[in-house]
Amino acid sequence: KQWYQRRVAITAGIVSDIGIMGDPSLVDNTFGHGNQSLLNLILTGAATPNVFDYTRSIDGMDLVGVTKKNDIGFLTLLEALRYCKVGDFLKCPEYPIWIIGSESHLSLLFSNDRSLCVNENSPFKVARAAFDTFDCEGNGFIPVTDLPNVLEKLDMVSEEDYVEFMKERLDPDSTGIILFPAFIEEFVPGAWEKQDQSLQNKQFVVHHYNGLRQSNFDSKVNYRLGAAAVYLEYNQVMEASTAPTPLLRVLRTKWPTIEIDWQSQPSIS
Repeated sequence: KQWYQRRVAITAGIVSDIGIMGDPSLVDNTFGHGNQSLLNLILTGAATPNVFDYTRSIDGMDLVGVTKKNDIGFLTLLEALRYCKVGDFLKCPEYPIWIIGSESHLSLLFSNDRSLCVNENSPFKVARAAFDTFDCEGNGFIPVTDLPNVLEKLDMVSEEDYVEFMKERLDPDSTGIILFPAFIEEFVPGAWEKQDQSLQNKQFVVHHYNGLRQSNFDSKVNYRLGAAAVYLEYNQVMEASTAPTPLLRVLRTKWPTIEIDWQSQPSIS
């Protein structure tokens, strides 16, 4: 495995990527597995250490994420546990194929339904990405002082008088923060409803593959097939962190209301 990881690094020209990595080591010295930089290198061709979109600045430090929409996606249990938040470039790839990250290793989820990957550059997605650039911890709000930066990133009017007017409109109680729902409703009216309707009551088939020996009986490759449904209505039972299986926890970081009827229950560990 370590030989393969090093070959990937050499083939991709890792020397030129070292400058943008948070950690120049691609392989964990203790356990021998690849880190996120190596996985991003394999998926995107760039050894960036983060899974969010674009670059984020925290306390004057630039943290590099994924720079463009990728062919293959990535979802992780760490997001369900609220250790990170995967950006749309990996969460909504060009093809309906996702690497699934668990506590111990990687597995694969895919579908033949290409409609799962259409219309991802909607005004909602663009506004969300700009907002998230300054909501680094995924709290759902930004400081009012960052409003001109968000507007500038969206190529909107960012003149001082207009910004002050919008600050008062979006933060009428002078709390010092702007909530994402208020922001999106102001600048992309009706976006919440359109976003919900795009996948309402959608049904599709998914396949899951786990490369561990115990998941492949008689030494044969085994795919688990599931009938998935994404519902319009959301309830508290559908929280990603409380889903009954680890795989469902992961999938609800992308589709919060998804349910899957598996022919044979898969495992990601």
